[in-house]
Formats: sequence, C-alpha cells, structure tokens
Amino acid sequence: MKLAPLAALLAAVVSSAVAPSTAGRDTPPWQRATEWPDRMIVTLAADPARSFSVTWRTDASAGVALAQIARASADARFDLDALTVRGVSSQQDLDRVERPDGTAALIENDGLPRVHYHSVTFRGLEPDTAYAYRVRGTRGKWSAWRQVRTAPLDGPIQFLFFGDAQTAIRSHITRVFDTAGRVAPAARFAIHAGDLVNTAAYDQEWAEWFEAVGDMHRLIPALPVPGNHDYINFAGDEEDPKLFQIEDKRVSPLWRPQFTLPVVKELPQALHETVYDIRYTRNIHVFAIDSSGTSFDAQMAWLGRSLDASDARWKIVTMHHPLFSFVGGEEHPSARERRFALLEIMRRHDIDLILTGHRHTYQRGAYGDDVARHAVGSAHDVRTMLIVTASSTKRGQTKREGWDRYAEEQQGRFKLDRHGDNTPIFAVFDVAANRLEYQAVDALGEVYDAFALEKDANGRKRVVNGAASTGPLKTYESTGPYREWNDLR
Repeated sequence: MKLAPLAALLAAVVSSAVAPSTAGRDTPPWQRATEWPDRMIVTLAADPARSFSVTWRTDASAGVALAQIARASADARFDLDALTVRGVSSQQDLDRVERPDGTAALIENDGLPRVHYHSVTFRGLEPDTAYAYRVRGTRGKWSAWRQVRTAPLDGPIQFLFFGDAQTAIRSHITRVFDTAGRVAPAARFAIHAGDLVNTAAYDQEWAEWFEAVGDMHRLIPALPVPGNHDYINFAGDEEDPKLFQIEDKRVSPLWRPQFTLPVVKELPQALHETVYDIRYTRNIHVFAIDSSGTSFDAQMAWLGRSLDASDARWKIVTMHHPLFSFVGGEEHPSARERRFALLEIMRRHDIDLILTGHRHTYQRGAYGDDVARHAVGSAHDVRTMLIVTASSTKRGQTKREGWDRYAEEQQGRFKLDRHGDNTPIFAVFDVAANRLEYQAVDALGEVYDAFALEKDANGRKRVVNGAASTGPLKTYESTGPYREWNDLR
C-alpha cells in the first residue's frame, strides 16, 4: 500500500511501471472525453430523502451544465413536466497539477486535452420517491434518462460496501461490481473505502473505475472516501508510506471534480468532500473519515461531536486504513497514535460498524468487553464490529498475531473472528430498526461470512454468527495460484 514517491509521480521522466505515459498510444474510447456526457455518478451532498447530486464529464466544448429531472412514472412520456436545472462547471487540465511550489507535469496524462466537469444538486424532492434525470453535454447532446429513488425517512434498507478497487480495475474488478448488483438489487447506496485507483492523478485508471462500476452509480448513490493511493504525496517521503505525518500532500486533482459530496465547513479546506457525514434515514448515520488526510485530531474531534449529536439507531464509520489490522512488522508510530485516537472515540461513543480497506485481505473482527474469550460461532455481546476488505487483484495476507497483540494490549477487547486471503470480497448490509444482517460475498456471489447484530432498547448489542462464518478458510494454500498484478489491463 506504498504510495509512489514524488520523483516517480511528477518528474519529467517516469518509469512506465509506475505511471505509464499516454504519449504515442491511442486513448481508449471509454477514456476519451467527447461532447456527450460520460462518467455520470450520483452522490449525496445534502438531505438524502429530499435531494441528490449528479456529476458528469465532457470535453472542453460543453460550457453550461444543464440537467433535467422528473418524477418517474410508468407513463411513456413521464418527461413532459421535467424541470430543467442549471448546475456548475469547471475545467480540468489533466496533464499538469498545481503543487505548493508551482505547476508540475503529470506524465501519466501526457497528451490528454482539457476536460470539463459538471455537477448539479436536485433539491426539494419527496422522500422514498423515484425520480428520472438526465444531463447535457453540448447543445442537444443529452444522456439517457436514468432513475434514482430518494431515501426513505424510516424503515429497513440495504447497502453495499467495497474496499480497494485499485488494480486491474476494468479488466478484473468489473465482475465484482456486476456480482454485487445481482446479489443486492435492492441496495440504496454503496460505500467505497478508498484506493479507488492505484495512481491518484492517472486519468486512465479513473476511466477504468467508472467503466467498472457501470450503471451502478447512475442508479444508486456512491459514498467514497479517499485512500492513500488517491493522494499525491508532494514530499516524496519514503519514511512514512501511510502518509500519516506528511502535510505536503493533496487528494487527487480529480477527486472533487468527480464527486459532489458534503462540505464540513468547520474542518480545514483540505478535508472538504473527503470528510463528511450522511444521515440516510432516521436509523442510519454514516460518518466518513479521511485517514489518509491531514488534521486527524480535528477529524476525531468533529467525529466525536457528530456522534454525540446523532440520535440514529445505527452509527457507521468508514475510512481507508483499518488501524485495527496487521500484516506483519512493527506498527508505524503515527499509525499507533491514530489508532489510540480512534480507540478513545470508540470508548466514549457508540459506534456499531467500522468499515475499512487498505490491507487487501478480508478480516472481520469485534471490539467489546472480553470478546477475545468467546468461542467463534457463539453469540455474545459486542460494542463495535470491524470489517476490512478489498476488491483488488493486489492481495495481502492476514496476520492473526496482530489481532492477538491488540487483544492483549486492550485486555481482551479485540478479536479476529473470520478472515480470508487471495479472494476479492464485498459486503452487503440489510438494516432494520433493531437488527443488522451482514454478508461477505465473493465474485461468484457465494457468501463467505455472515452475522446478525441485534440491538435492544437499551443499546445493548449482541452478535450472532451465520452458518457461512464457520466454512473453510480461504488461504493462499486452499485457493488458486496467485501472480503479481502490476501488468494487468
């Protein structure tokens, strides 16, 4: 999970193994911007029951952002009363990036022309209602009508969770997203826990990500948080590969143009649209933390205040770095510092789920009083469930001793209940008022892990493992051969 240093990202000559140049190669049609809208994505920037946002891209010829929305119906001409809404547009130079000491060339995007990004937020909508929308490129060049349902005020909902896509995104990870759409057709949104791409500013990888998710996020909102590979490290500091201490860094120049997300004004501008919260229904509140970003203490202070202010039944925190996982070696001092900061938040506040990526393995653990003493498969009290997963072809390996170390350090309050290697896995959550059901699913649609989390009127939580949690473990010995992922396209 090491970020390429500055010399590899921004110098005039870049190794093709790190950031391939586009010079002398044809831009694939699924990457090239035209007069027609592409890379359309629905996100949530305000009240999900009464609004949603759409962001899209065109070439530089389209200057005015226009979109239309209509209440969806079964009528052939549902669009006759469509409302036209003007959005905002911005231009983006792909072959260079602003850095603290000037402008640097992005050799991986060499030769790509300027593009325009557009966004609109539809407001004043009705809860739990289907709306059709479309967006415009240049004059007369409209997208197809697509359909989104606003959030209900209350009631059960389903949502998806994905860890890192990062590598071989279009060629290999597409099938993970395809399977998720078939397994969870009722999903209302999907969380992506960082490292959406491998090289933060590489436009072709972003094109692959949008190709891979396909129609998913034209139909349901995406809730992305950035990972370390979604950041550019201007300092090139090899001594801190997790970027925990580096201040001279910036989220991908394509992050904010591509995703219209809530802005927490009380946080530094560098964290705008990377740290946010979404109160999806009365019962479900999602908090997104930028564990690759700066000002972690300020993030934790905001998270604590936000958790205190929320009366949601289920509180979910997502970020890129697990901080409670381990793959060998010594724990980085700044990782330890952040882990203890988050531990303090967990002690003082009620967090039901922490959803993360980064480790390129599947791990499901628990935090609570004496959880380490309970046998796998037994029902027991718990405070927080911890999920680590990834879709990527870049795979890591679970190290149980890390969890054992944390359990000993915290007097038995941590436990690794289920893990799996060499297998891309995503998660499906079905959430009702007093019960949350979880499934970890592989690319074939087969359930690898499952549990139910029940919460009583006093907030006491009890986890009950499903049958899939006791099946054979996926390890490098029990699965097929693994090869390096670097050259996959």
